[in-house]
Amino acid sequence: MVPGSLLLSTVLAVSARWSFEDAYDNVADGAWYMGQDNTSANLAWGESYVMSALAAMFRASGHPMYLERLAEHVDALLLQRDDALGVSDYRGVSGACWRNTSYQAGGEPYCYAVHTGMLVYPMLEYVAALRSAPRYEERVAADGETLGDKAARYLVAAQESVAFHDFEWNDAGYYVFAPDATFLAYAGQDQPLNQSNAMGRVHVLLAELAPGGDDESKAVALASRMQSMISVGADGAYLWNYWGGAYAGDGEDISHAAINVDFAALCAAHGLVFDEANVAGFATTFMERVYVNDGTFADWVGGGSTNDLGYRPQVGRWLAVARAQAGVYTAVRDVFDVDYPASGIGSGSVLLGWALLAEHEPKLCAPYFYVVDWEDLGDVQQATAYGANVLTVPPELAQPCVVEVTAHAVRSTDVGQWDGAVYHRGASWRATGGLVTRHIPYDPRWPLVYDGRGVLFQFADAFVAGEGIEVAEPRVLAGPTIESEPDLTAEVGVPWAYAPLGAGDEPRWWSLVDAPGQADIDPATGAITWTPVVTGSYALTLRLDNEVGYAEQAFVIELIEDGLDGSGTDEAGATTGAGAGAGTSTTGGASEGDSTADPSDGVPGAPSREEPAGCACNAGEASLPWAAWLVMLMPLPLRSAARRRRARCSATTTPCRRGRSRR
Repeated sequence: MVPGSLLLSTVLAVSARWSFEDAYDNVADGAWYMGQDNTSANLAWGESYVMSALAAMFRASGHPMYLERLAEHVDALLLQRDDALGVSDYRGVSGACWRNTSYQAGGEPYCYAVHTGMLVYPMLEYVAALRSAPRYEERVAADGETLGDKAARYLVAAQESVAFHDFEWNDAGYYVFAPDATFLAYAGQDQPLNQSNAMGRVHVLLAELAPGGDDESKAVALASRMQSMISVGADGAYLWNYWGGAYAGDGEDISHAAINVDFAALCAAHGLVFDEANVAGFATTFMERVYVNDGTFADWVGGGSTNDLGYRPQVGRWLAVARAQAGVYTAVRDVFDVDYPASGIGSGSVLLGWALLAEHEPKLCAPYFYVVDWEDLGDVQQATAYGANVLTVPPELAQPCVVEVTAHAVRSTDVGQWDGAVYHRGASWRATGGLVTRHIPYDPRWPLVYDGRGVLFQFADAFVAGEGIEVAEPRVLAGPTIESEPDLTAEVGVPWAYAPLGAGDEPRWWSLVDAPGQADIDPATGAITWTPVVTGSYALTLRLDNEVGYAEQAFVIELIEDGLDGSGTDEAGATTGAGAGAGTSTTGGASEGDSTADPSDGVPGAPSREEPAGCACNAGEASLPWAAWLVMLMPLPLRSAARRRRARCSATTTPCRRGRSRR
């Protein structure tokens, strides 16, 4: 199972993808730490995050450019391994690790298991990602090596690096610092939980990618040890210490804790010791102990001091547990939007935060105002009583979505979701100096439809008459449409191209759900380029996403030998929404900010009273673009021509029309 694959049924939005793209070139034009060694731990605590960010971006988008970028980083990383550099550790061993000298007072070279774990894990993320999208295995990288050959090489390299640390494994089920490394303060002692569990993530993936060894048993042992050292607070929060043992004080710092949390979430995804109820426990830790408000985060898993400059930016690395509580996503998103904008970051861990925001980004659902407790002031509505309400209609009650509001909170405000008995806090906002954009999570754990239409939220503050929270009239949300037709004429060996036109709210993101592995697409413009090499039938599905929904256009190019009849019934179509088959057209997920409209008349996120036959308009049911790939090739290297077919839009959706396409 690929990390994050529990979210395969979630339809993702795209704004965080573009934020990542804005950030990626900030450091050395995307090279980041390439060419550096690990003597100062820059690879372990910098490059590892950049590589994992690229893996997360592939899981989010399915675009092969992220595999290609990641491969460049992994290749550079392997050149810095001790056995490649010809350098040795304190024993004189030149092994498959990355030595460090900065943590030892005398500069003694030591290979930390945690560093190996952090660096090897994204290598295995690459292998897992490629196995999820095998159509890219034969894709050729810039250096002439196929992506599949790279994956095979990385898997062997990862196994070599893990084996290097066998002498530090204690059969009781954890890693220890080498007893003969007497220059270490903790020689011979158990390694902290996060350090062992950084290797634990590697064992989890190796157990799947290269079964038959002892990786699963080691992963289970490490997870069982971690689980045994967790205390549960009265609020349901999971609490533990940096070194393990009985919980005391405020526990582990949230930065190192993020490694433990990610390990536990990965184990749950693979059915090893932890389960989704445990993931919910870690999410409760974040929401009840770490998250204070949109600008304040505790430094420790148990609470305590707040906003340490080193710890606060690491909240993005907790996003693996957003699948259990949607509020984790919106809490991180709000602080990243304000304090860690993509254009200004130079930290690998913050880059990873943006990538994880992209991987877990729900679609938007628009708010509408409840019928009482609001006064219309023109462009804004002002609350006239404590506990004023807004509602939203999620595209799918079983999936999270994000309610974007522009609000002016005169005083600190909690936003809660109603379950029929109590409100559950989803967000806490500081007082603002004017209108600002914030996000409210719709959490599918409480899918109560309040008014026959929408889910109810409450603004709770120390209300003063005339000073209630002000909320701007919601903008109308427009889902994407594809408004052009592909030219299906193609010849073997001749480049084929398609520059589609799209409409709908920006930002937008183009991708190929189904296509030959060598086909390329520009996510900003949708421009597709591909050179067919053999005859055969080639199914392509073009997809356009925005913050609201998605549209797909499916078509088939069948290259046949010159002179053949070419008769057939293949056709092409455009689809928008929750995933229709080839030859159909689907649009879904769009909603409008109309507080008075009937559910069938464009109420935010509301479904139509009747869906036309064959139209799948529920944006919550589609799989991610990279979930399945089909390549149909015939081994006939003949010059061929394709019979042109007419791309059409289904009668169940908006007719095809031309428009502009921008990012």
